[in-house]
Amino acid sequence: MMKRIVNSLGRELRMLRQHPRYLILLTVGILFSYVFFLTFMHEGLPENLPIAVVDHDGSYLSRRLCHELNATQGVAVVAVYDTHREAREAMQRQEIFAFVEIPAGSYSAMLDFKAPHLALYSNNAYLLSGTLSYKTLSTIGKLASAAVQREVLRKKGMSETQIMGMLQPVEIDAHLISNPWGSYLPYVLTTMLPGIIGVMALLFTIYMITNELKHNTYQVWLETANGDMLSALLGKLLPYTFWFTLLGIVGNIVMFGGCHFVCRGSFLALSVTLLLFILAMQAMGVFLSGLIPNQHLAVSVGGIYGMLSFSMAGFSYPVDSMPPALQALSYIFPLRHHYLAYAKIALFGGTFTDYWPHLCLLLLFLVPGLMGGLLLARKSVANSCQTSL
Repeated sequence: MMKRIVNSLGRELRMLRQHPRYLILLTVGILFSYVFFLTFMHEGLPENLPIAVVDHDGSYLSRRLCHELNATQGVAVVAVYDTHREAREAMQRQEIFAFVEIPAGSYSAMLDFKAPHLALYSNNAYLLSGTLSYKTLSTIGKLASAAVQREVLRKKGMSETQIMGMLQPVEIDAHLISNPWGSYLPYVLTTMLPGIIGVMALLFTIYMITNELKHNTYQVWLETANGDMLSALLGKLLPYTFWFTLLGIVGNIVMFGGCHFVCRGSFLALSVTLLLFILAMQAMGVFLSGLIPNQHLAVSVGGIYGMLSFSMAGFSYPVDSMPPALQALSYIFPLRHHYLAYAKIALFGGTFTDYWPHLCLLLLFLVPGLMGGLLLARKSVANSCQTSL
């Protein structure tokens, strides 16, 4: 069997040397993804998002609120408008993502122990920017309310201890596991970037196998392995398994070494998990190639499957909060098991007894790969019968 694998591997390496552009383009795409996301999100979250203030009051309170907003890390006050219409038109021109409107008489209402109302507006057409801007404005509004209450209680003669006991009766001491900076990067990019490599491996596997059918070189490929489909598949896919795994390991070195993401567990275990993830995605590519012989349709279905992996992995939206049917469906996506294994290894510093079930589930994806190999073998028998007739 080893000789058959070597023959198939040699044929694939010769084809790769003659047509290197596919692998080069994939490599450039993966490297671009790493550079783009690691530089675009190097601060953890977008900062200095442009917002505005509509000040109808013109008082000490409104000026203090503008100063506090501008001192916040997430947003930057780029304009102060006199009317609601000017701020709305600026938002429509995409000059700002949100604005706060301070009604006239707010300071006087505060002095009279009344509750002034601040209006917050955000543009959620840009989901991340609009949501973060609104969150920051809402937080500042609550802090401003607490500051007003503190001043009122001071005038009533209460001590600072009494005041803080009323304003904040329960003090929260938050400890973010393996992420003291509160950055999104260790939670998002450590799954998203390997996921991109996995989707590339899936689509490239489908393309390379169905390309043999498309160009009528299927029998030649199989004859190279002496008619053994398993040897033919191993010889064809091994170079790309090695290359995609190498890119993933280099990416992990960049994230956990250069970017200083916390890895409390074994880096070797992360590398093994990545290798099994690449094998699982390639196995699904073989399955789809055997199930759908049409190249265009197979690549399209593989693209849909790959994109759904990011939604069903659970790193952006918890799977436990999904309907039961979707929770069960999440098990058919290798990225879900890669994410769970990564969390156990890197974030919690777990041992092999903690993450071995996820490694076994990744290995189970080889079963659909074997089924796809059987379907491809049946196609070769059918083609041989047609040729003999």
